[in-house]
Amino acid sequence: MKQAKKRPPFKIIETYFHHEAVKILRRWVRGKREVRFDIDGYPAFVADVATFDNDIVQRVYEVTYKHPIDGKKLGMIQYWCYRNMIPLTVFEISAEYILKQIKKSEVIDHINIFEIDQTPF
Repeated sequence: MKQAKKRPPFKIIETYFHHEAVKILRRWVRGKREVRFDIDGYPAFVADVATFDNDIVQRVYEVTYKHPIDGKKLGMIQYWCYRNMIPLTVFEISAEYILKQIKKSEVIDHINIFEIDQTPF
């Protein structure tokens, strides 16, 4: 009897532009690349780049090339923040903008900023 192969929870499909832009952005912000965030041991979402302060995530950077962040991923980020009671800032940055820079820019131009604040009242 054959055993079924376990499928990975996320299928990684990324373009060359996206891949290279994520590598450059990681160096700019001194963050970690392709960070997986779990809820109860199950993967909720994978951030392109995440920055940490004292091992607590502070910012998530999502690099977009053809499509913006969809509502499902943004909802999962918000749910993860709710479950962990951690405020988080999500930056959406264009891959084209990153790749057009000759050197690290002083200010990173972004498409959108989503601030998720889960502090109790």
